[in-house]
Amino acid sequence: MTIRVAVADDHPVLLGGMEHLLTNLEGIAIAGLVIDSTALVELVVTDFSMPHGRYGDGLSLLRFLRRRFPHIRLVVLTGIENGGVLRNILNVGVSGILSKSDDLQHVESAVRVVHQGTRYLSPSAARLLEQTSVVSPSETGLVRLTKRETEVLRLYAEGFTVTEIGIRVGRSSKTISAQKQAAMKKLGLNNDADVFKYALAHGLVQASQLSRQIAGKSSDDV
Repeated sequence: MTIRVAVADDHPVLLGGMEHLLTNLEGIAIAGLVIDSTALVELVVTDFSMPHGRYGDGLSLLRFLRRRFPHIRLVVLTGIENGGVLRNILNVGVSGILSKSDDLQHVESAVRVVHQGTRYLSPSAARLLEQTSVVSPSETGLVRLTKRETEVLRLYAEGFTVTEIGIRVGRSSKTISAQKQAAMKKLGLNNDADVFKYALAHGLVQASQLSRQIAGKSSDDV
């Protein structure tokens, strides 16, 4: 039986490399090469952060694929080195995770293993997940944010300032700041970088959207 693989990545160099790697493998055929989620129909290997498609990227894209194409086995190839994020990727039903810091020869092994219905983790991905095996109360769900606290963190991670969030939701800047600080305290987040990581790991924002906001976000806006 031939394993059909659709490769999705918004970086042409990596896309070409994956094509070269998979082309001559016995029993594996490339079903297509795409650069965004709109063109993505059947997925086996995907880049976690891939903007511009109508279905988004990151966790939102993976959830969509699991709902729409439950028979497709998903393998995520990512440069993200946050164990919490990788844990959330697994939790949406992904069959395998490959780290871009590992040898790309793991791609062939992952394709064949997940095709047989078994989970596959590359060495670096497995190490990162092992490091997060002991989770904090917030990761177990024991810490609960209010709806408004979650809203504030999401909008902040999307790039809105405290003042802009207040205008958007009809609350004062002082209230928004207090809700942001309350949420951070509950979750044990110490700074804005932690807020960004939390928002990504818990699917509050898309990976590509978050990466565009981090560079311009001021850490003194509380």
